[in-house]
Amino acid sequence: MQISNNGSVLLCAGLAVSRLLLAAPARAHVSFMPARHDFATLGFNPNSVAVGDFNGDGVLDLAVANYFNVSVLLGNGDGSFQVARIFPTDGWPGGRGSMAVGDFNGDGVLDLAVTISSNTVSVLLGNGDGSFQAPRNSAVGTFPQSVAVGDFNRDGVPDLVVANSSSNNVSVLLGNGDGSFQPARNFAAGSSPGSVVVGDFNRDGVPDLAVANNSSNNVSVLLGNGDGSFQPARNFAAGSSPGSVVVGDFNRDGLPDLAVAGAAFSVLLGNGDGTFQPPRVFDPGVRGSMAVGDFNGDGKLDVVVTGGAVSLLLGNGDGTFRPPRIFDAGVGARGVAVGDFNGDGALDLVTANGDGFVTDDIIFGTVSVLLGSGDGSFQLPQSFDSGVTPGSMAVGDFNRDGVPDLAVANSSSNNVSVLLGNGDGTFRPPQILDAGVGGSYMAVGDFNGDRRLDLVVTDGRTVSVLLGNGNGTFQAPRIFDPGVGVGSLAVGDFNDDGVPDLAGIGVVSVSFLLGNGNGSFQAARSLSLAPYQPTSLAVGDFNNDGALDIVTVNNPFPPFVGTGSVLLGNGDGTFQPARIWFSGSPANSLAVGDFDGDGVFDVAWTIGPERDYHNRVIVALGNGDGSFRWTFGATVFHPNFVAVGDFNGDGLADLAVGGGLALRVSVFLSNGDGSFAGPSSFGPTGPVAATGDFNGDGKLDLATPGGLGVSVLINNTHD
Repeated sequence: MQISNNGSVLLCAGLAVSRLLLAAPARAHVSFMPARHDFATLGFNPNSVAVGDFNGDGVLDLAVANYFNVSVLLGNGDGSFQVARIFPTDGWPGGRGSMAVGDFNGDGVLDLAVTISSNTVSVLLGNGDGSFQAPRNSAVGTFPQSVAVGDFNRDGVPDLVVANSSSNNVSVLLGNGDGSFQPARNFAAGSSPGSVVVGDFNRDGVPDLAVANNSSNNVSVLLGNGDGSFQPARNFAAGSSPGSVVVGDFNRDGLPDLAVAGAAFSVLLGNGDGTFQPPRVFDPGVRGSMAVGDFNGDGKLDVVVTGGAVSLLLGNGDGTFRPPRIFDAGVGARGVAVGDFNGDGALDLVTANGDGFVTDDIIFGTVSVLLGSGDGSFQLPQSFDSGVTPGSMAVGDFNRDGVPDLAVANSSSNNVSVLLGNGDGTFRPPQILDAGVGGSYMAVGDFNGDRRLDLVVTDGRTVSVLLGNGNGTFQAPRIFDPGVGVGSLAVGDFNDDGVPDLAGIGVVSVSFLLGNGNGSFQAARSLSLAPYQPTSLAVGDFNNDGALDIVTVNNPFPPFVGTGSVLLGNGDGTFQPARIWFSGSPANSLAVGDFDGDGVFDVAWTIGPERDYHNRVIVALGNGDGSFRWTFGATVFHPNFVAVGDFNGDGLADLAVGGGLALRVSVFLSNGDGSFAGPSSFGPTGPVAATGDFNGDGKLDLATPGGLGVSVLINNTHD
């Protein structure tokens, strides 16, 4: 990160990002409020999601079945969730079909049951604090796809039923009441059963089963005998390739009906004797998993279907449904569950997204929370178009209306997008400006002294200057060759002439471009750091002599030894030879702030996965002579950036750390003495963030570039 002399925060990007929600420690009351919230599962290929209060705090939590493991995300009660905690499952892949929740050992704590592809169902007993014990496995049929809970022998102990796709049956496991189960008893279903639900379909007080059979295009109903056994299946047509089935009273006659999702969406109205009427077919627009709830508060059951997106079919109360409404979810949305996650009385949705992001050929997933509005709609992400492959971002008031605007350098299209702010957290459509170079790095400053903010963009070789007109437009780019490679730009007045200058990093050097005051720059001067290779730089007065200095973090030399460099400025545009200091492991991002309130600049840096696997944020306090002393370190999963800002309005410099594989940001709130509380972790986010008060409420918000647009994250801090 770099800090310019006008207070703008300038960062570089390179990964698509989404919305961010912060829900901070109780003492701080910090939160950033988006519309649709995505949260990393820290597992990959999530297939199923379940809802329950796993730590007994009265707030709904999430459990997600991934390959190899289960992710548990404890709820904060405002629609956000804490960082996922991972619990292993035995077998591969974990959670291939589904997950169910119940108290299987009678201790008043919710437990989990997860299907495993190795002909197994795993039970993870809850500890009551959101953690779970090692899995206990029970054998079932071949290739289990779905699991449900019911008391099939009416002994007051929950039992399990599993639909087995390859053995064309269901396995019933009667519970012993201590978290263990009796050997499975198998009952024939149709061909390739993929989903099973429990209901009393003949109104005899005994749980029955309904199974959606993908290959035989029907639903099998197995009426319970009350002793854990079931009558032979009775089959009912259910449309083409049914893969999911749910129970609900869709025509309000007091009898349970079935809804089945496959190639189409079918409703089978129940007769109350265990039989069902012929299917009524509707087009949901997607195919996949289903959930039921009253999403518009009219007392009539509605249905949601996920399959890449979310399709909501509002019920008419007579067994028919209105045309679908389609809502965006995370990439590869599969499983879906329902709950009121922010306590507003309106039902919300959560989807398990299998195609979250890819690294090393492994697909890591997310869950998306769609907060319901109570009228049958769901809030959407507040994102704004920018350009192709946003590479960096800067904040400034480009039209001088007192409202922060955004500038995004688009590395693949050689242009800059300027999004003028409306003052309420939204932005106008982008103005696309020719930059002449593919912008990997960007800086903001008044480079020609006309009191209008200008832009500087570089691709690491060529520098382009776009002079601002003061109304949100910019002049044609002025392009020049600095003579050396210049990346990771920072702005400062290094020769104390009142004109902003530029600093950037080369392969083994730091370069300085002194401003001429007319929007042009002198030829670059370089100071060697060889053999060290700088990766990030920032500006500050680290020895309190009134002259700006530069600090860098560097690639390893020798291997695996991280260093930093301090270049003390002489105040005339020249610098003293670099002083090398030890950074621990090699760092990938750097920020500057006064973290202990002594008037001396301090530094914070991150150690991320591309350097080693230590994954930390470290703070070193300045001694006032250009040297530093370590005071704080904390583990953060795969960080890529660190940003500084007062996020809770207490006048202290806090840290926001995030990006990387976790797609999360962690906020550490300053204690004012160089130490920090937290973190509070939220997601998702990309590898960078820029700060500004985008809605004029006096609180710092965040903006992230990625993909083809910019997402704005509004600070919801409570006073």
